Amino acid sequence: MNYMTWLSEWLKNYVKPSAKLRTYDRYCQTVYTHISPKLGRFELDELSIGVLQRFVSALSEGGNKRTGKGLSANSVNGIISILQSSLKSAYNSGITKGYIADKINRPKIIEKQVVCFNLKEQKKIERAVLSGEKPKMYGIILCLYTGLRIGELLALEWKDVDVKNSVIYVYKTCHDRSQNGMTVKIVGPPKTLSSQRVIPLPKQMLPILKLL
Repeated sequence: MNYMTWLSEWLKNYVKPSAKLRTYDRYCQTVYTHISPKLGRFELDELSIGVLQRFVSALSEGGNKRTGKGLSANSVNGIISILQSSLKSAYNSGITKGYIADKINRPKIIEKQVVCFNLKEQKKIERAVLSGEKPKMYGIILCLYTGLRIGELLALEWKDVDVKNSVIYVYKTCHDRSQNGMTVKIVGPPKTLSSQRVIPLPKQMLPILKLL
């Protein structure tokens, strides 16, 4: 079977029924942007470890479609995971005689140091937002003092904010999705159950929220 044919079947019958919509979209984008242009013409049994490793090396050297530079180790590893998952499914389904994608050498990830705002910088951001008199900017302070992710902030509704008990209920997230040539916002559950939580509201936000 042609690998592109299998990828289309795998996305439709294996990924879409079990993955979150955002994950399915990301898999489709990765397959059609990176995998199918280089590997889609191969038959499944032609995908030797040599073919796969050369593909991975090319991603690290010049896989960025926009700049022509290499993709980051994180991005390459994400593509490898999709490769491995699709080929593992082909093997488990009896379509291929063996599974060798686990022998791919992954690029080493170099952890970057996390740089955080210090207290002085936080106060400067807070003053800039509050003096700007733009209510939509208050979300910056919420993220700063609660650890909310951008998607979680965009998914917040008034019913999720309990001013009386000074807490925010976080149980959904928001992301963009291309649909019929338009970008639409999709609100759904977070990636993991642990992301659902109750967060105390910072005291400096209470008087602001009561005025909105």
